[in-house]
Amino acid sequence: MKDKLYKKELFLTVLFFVILLVFGHCAQIFVLFPGLQGGNMWGFPVHYIVPVLMGWFGLLILTIIMALVLNKFDDDMEELAESIEKKNSK
Repeated sequence: MKDKLYKKELFLTVLFFVILLVFGHCAQIFVLFPGLQGGNMWGFPVHYIVPVLMGWFGLLILTIIMALVLNKFDDDMEELAESIEKKNSK
């Protein structure tokens, strides 16, 4: 159980690191693929508005999701700690 939770912790850390990195630096997608720069969205060039929206709202939504997931993980860790404590006290 303990090893499973540590693996889950590592997985969640790496997953959210990668997703946060992509959301925070999505403007680089338009640098790497210049063919994506041709369109407009709500009257703004796509290569301007998409990074702004991803940086503001995308990161906001992602951090809310991250907080919920990591709070659930923290509850699982506390449950494990309590079960170990009860086991050791017997």
